Amino acid sequence: MSAKKIWLFALLAGCISSLILTPLSAQAADPIKIGSVLRLSAGAEDGLPAKRGVELAVAEINKAGGINDRQIEVIFEDEKDSPTNAVNAVQKLINVDKVVAIIGPMTSGATLAAAPTANEAKMVMISPTATSPKVSGAGVFIYRGCSRIDKQAEALTDYVAKNYKPKTVGVLYSNEPYGKGCNDLFSKFFEKAGIKVVATESFMRGAKDFKAQLTNIKAAKPDILFIPGYYQETAPAASQARQLGMKQRIIGVYGDISPVYIELAGKAAEGHLVAGEHDPDYNTPKNKKFVESYQALVKSIPNEPNNVMFAALTYDMMNLVAEGIKKYGPTSEGIQKYLTEVQSHDGVTGQLCFNREHDVMKGEVSLFEVKNGKYVKVK
Repeated sequence: MSAKKIWLFALLAGCISSLILTPLSAQAADPIKIGSVLRLSAGAEDGLPAKRGVELAVAEINKAGGINDRQIEVIFEDEKDSPTNAVNAVQKLINVDKVVAIIGPMTSGATLAAAPTANEAKMVMISPTATSPKVSGAGVFIYRGCSRIDKQAEALTDYVAKNYKPKTVGVLYSNEPYGKGCNDLFSKFFEKAGIKVVATESFMRGAKDFKAQLTNIKAAKPDILFIPGYYQETAPAASQARQLGMKQRIIGVYGDISPVYIELAGKAAEGHLVAGEHDPDYNTPKNKKFVESYQALVKSIPNEPNNVMFAALTYDMMNLVAEGIKKYGPTSEGIQKYLTEVQSHDGVTGQLCFNREHDVMKGEVSLFEVKNGKYVKVK
């Protein structure tokens, strides 16, 4: 064989080798895709912080080299506070984007609507914030990263009964699914704890004047005031209660946990008691680093809502998924196996594991009270 033919043969062999090996190399370097369905328009005051939690976790993982030299890529979809939209988003993530796990949806209605789709596809789906008891045991591949609303209600009403010893409560609730559900559930637990509901009023989302409802409640002379809903309404309602001379301690739900609640309610925020999922003062190196990183990120983005609790929940769930991939590979079945067997994941919301119904376990439900303009853990 002439030297020229040898050279051409070598060149051809190199080209063939390149054609064969390049796709394999590219495939090895392909990112691991994770889906996330969050409240990015309706409810964005909670959904954007949740998105930042996912992003912070992924940024740390990728900066450290990814998982087995593969980067993590997250595909975000907007829940739009719509069960139908959530189902469509989950279907897209599974069938089009080929993700290996999904963080979200956030609301209970959307989570319950999407659970059958994810479960049938054997796709791990972890809601960071769905509180409905119906999410428990919703499927082999369905998990929850927060405490159930009935557990929150039990913990809060028991604490109130033992520490404040009220005989009566007045309720002013947001007239939408979350507020109505909280009114029904917490009222039952108040009654069970020996605290009689003596007045019940409601308001619509977007309301600004609550004085008529508060005047009716004031006439009943309750010992405490319970205002379940979202801080855009509950904070000004608390402020107006004080303007009317109502001095009762105000109890809320974790739709209130935000620095904005304290800003909007002003002095009326002092003593406000709620159940929560994350203690910014939780004294671990991991949590300290997370809180610093999150607050720095918030300050760098104009008009960014600040709610570290929602960021903490998704940060933990994303890291749990990553640990599953590290141990068993980038498959939903591997992630599910890890989530089922994990005994103590060092999270920023606590030492985490899941029970048989796939609800997160991290000890007792935490309660927070506003003291000197800051939410402080009291239980």
